[in-house]
Amino acid sequence: MSLFRGQGLTLAAVQTQIDPGRREENQARAAELLASAAGQGADLACLPACFATGVNFPSIRKDATPLDGPVMDFLAGQAQRHGMHIAAGVLLSEGRDIYDACVLVGPAGDLLGLYRRASLWAGERDYLAAGEPVDAITTPLGRIGLQVSYDLRFPEASRRFLVQGVDVIVCVANLFADFSHHARSLARARAADNATALVFSSCTGENRFVGMPYVGRSCIVDGLTEGVTADDADVLAEVPAGSREGVATATLYPRQRRKAGAALPFREDTVATWRTSYIWEGP
Repeated sequence: MSLFRGQGLTLAAVQTQIDPGRREENQARAAELLASAAGQGADLACLPACFATGVNFPSIRKDATPLDGPVMDFLAGQAQRHGMHIAAGVLLSEGRDIYDACVLVGPAGDLLGLYRRASLWAGERDYLAAGEPVDAITTPLGRIGLQVSYDLRFPEASRRFLVQGVDVIVCVANLFADFSHHARSLARARAADNATALVFSSCTGENRFVGMPYVGRSCIVDGLTEGVTADDADVLAEVPAGSREGVATATLYPRQRRKAGAALPFREDTVATWRTSYIWEGP
């Protein structure tokens, strides 16, 4: 711990290759990469969207698992084994509905938060149910906001997190490469929009149903970067372009960052100017 900066928070963006429908193999690869993240001192490790199953529409009901199913058991076990928080994308079954969801699991293996993706593109709506925006989750690490994949395209999807003073936004993703050239730029924009750090944990592999590869390009970016001139100074760490798998880590100091954020006008100006249901739940 730094006397002036406070306790450090080490984030890990874990990029995995996903083989659709091969849950055990996908989990085995994830376990190796989570161990690597833990070895690098990660307090919060983030896996891609639907990391265990992928999203294959013809088999989506067979692949989806419930909150008390094997994917959640795997995540709970990994969190306990390494004593760290894990955010991960899961293909979640709830009754007749299937959600592209993100869960946050604590180091005791307990479920701390759940978000079901709200932003669906037209082609998915025959297969996936839409969720609703949820508030940031208060944890011992700080306040964490969850997002999934396509949410990254929409500033509105994360805007409430600025008002709620999040310390980190986690976006777990499995975005098609053909349509995601701007993924890295969008991650940087959403971090800047909300004056916070953002972990973009993306996958590689291929969606065989549509015949498109996933983009990868996992990174950790900082929307509070100030006083620097380098073009990529806000990119704290990233898995190199073209890599199939890897772990990118960066350490932040939330106490110091909260002081810096409080001195900026963005939060108050947002509430004063853009008072909408996406960002404001007060009277």
